[in-house]
Amino acid sequence: MNFFANILLAISFLSRIPIKLPEKLYQKADLKKSAVFFPLVGYLPGLIIFLMLSIGNSILNRFLALAISFWLFDLFHFDGLLDTFDGFLNQSTREKRLEIMSKGNVGPFAVFFGTLFVLAIWELMKTLKPSCFLLGSVFGRWAINIMICTSKPAKETGLGKLFFPSSPLTILYSFSFVLPLLYLGVKSFIISLAVTILVSFALKKIAYAKIGGITGDVLGATHLIVYLSILLSISLLQIG
Repeated sequence: MNFFANILLAISFLSRIPIKLPEKLYQKADLKKSAVFFPLVGYLPGLIIFLMLSIGNSILNRFLALAISFWLFDLFHFDGLLDTFDGFLNQSTREKRLEIMSKGNVGPFAVFFGTLFVLAIWELMKTLKPSCFLLGSVFGRWAINIMICTSKPAKETGLGKLFFPSSPLTILYSFSFVLPLLYLGVKSFIISLAVTILVSFALKKIAYAKIGGITGDVLGATHLIVYLSILLSISLLQIG
């Protein structure tokens, strides 16, 4: 029962899907333990893009795939990405960067790099196999597990703080939901795994240098940066 409750909590936390847990299930759910199922949630937006692009790679299909998957699952992460761009690229103190990120106002760095991010995804949708977006979506959310299990919070408030401390075993348990992606190809799986680990720890190092730890914004940014990095890597190596 706890298993089912935590899956529903993970979906509810990482999406706009209106899931209201019954009181009995809600009492059994644990937010920290629900993080194990983050990669499992990643299959949902990944499948949306996979199915839409498999039907056809028209402008309309690409638009719907991107719009629906982001509306339901990734706008929350995209907001974190924009805040992280504005905070990290600001030449100021740790406190000022955290203030910028907490306010959530869209600055020039967010507009510029956020636009580049969307354009990059759009262009990659034209050439990559639909399955590549499934890899990026699932591994990107597994990257969140890596961050919360190997890092410390930058501040004592906010959504990010809710997941600390987390057991390192969460990384291994959550990886069990990533393993089915081997079916899509061993080479693409290995590339995705390597990129996820390298980019996650690189972002962790940058976050520590910029704000002294991890925030909810950084977790969202990590997912999307890993997502894009996987797609770019597969495209450059021409295995997608």
